[in-house]
Amino acid sequence: MTIATRLQDRAQRLFYRSPAARRALLLAFARRVRGRGYDIGHLRVYQEADAVGPLQRDEALLMYGLCRVLRPRKVVEMGFLFGHSAFNLLQATGPDAHVYSFDVSQEAAQFARRHFRGIDRFTFVHASQTDISAELVGGGSIDLAFLDASHDLELNKQTFDRLVPLLSDGAVVAVHDTGTWRRDLMGPPHHAFLEESGQELHSLGDRVQHQRDERRFVNWITEERGGFSALHLHTDRVIRHGLTLLQARKPLPVDPESGG
Repeated sequence: MTIATRLQDRAQRLFYRSPAARRALLLAFARRVRGRGYDIGHLRVYQEADAVGPLQRDEALLMYGLCRVLRPRKVVEMGFLFGHSAFNLLQATGPDAHVYSFDVSQEAAQFARRHFRGIDRFTFVHASQTDISAELVGGGSIDLAFLDASHDLELNKQTFDRLVPLLSDGAVVAVHDTGTWRRDLMGPPHHAFLEESGQELHSLGDRVQHQRDERRFVNWITEERGGFSALHLHTDRVIRHGLTLLQARKPLPVDPESGG
């Protein structure tokens, strides 16, 4: 083994074993790796364990990664609130993508006008999620839909039935707040949320359904609307709001000559 090879081997071992070494090596090779990084600095200010409404930091990172993998050109969000998820989706998607965000709140509309004005790839739609139509999202097909608005079963049903005809082939629908909270992990923010919202009654033993209607909504899709597969991204090891990813169920095309 040559000296150069030994030095390279040692550098690789340091890269995998030491966070400080990784930072130093990345700085040393900054020019070489320029343009290959990800703009995820905004996620540092997102809450994790104490978040009770918006996406948690780890969930936002997951949605970021999902966009990087799928490369959707049209994203529709239900529930803008203060724009955390919308901004995350904008950071994760490419220059040819457009994000549409629906919200009925006047406060949300004002926030969008003030902070998102001038972002060409973003459109705030001051309307109910149940009003979604091709006209409101610029025509064409939706590649990724993120539902995190009403948390009401009937409104979600109406929204879904209007949304499905607008979905592209292979589109993904992400539904937030489909998980449960373990009681022994809950803190003051979670207890306050449950007391204010009345969700404390929706108990599953040592866990709480903090948004029961979102769970019922997903069950309704898979049981009564059919044709959709669901992947539940839940855990009870930490406080996690939970995400469910839905996609039209169909086999992958296989070349018949390959014997598939």
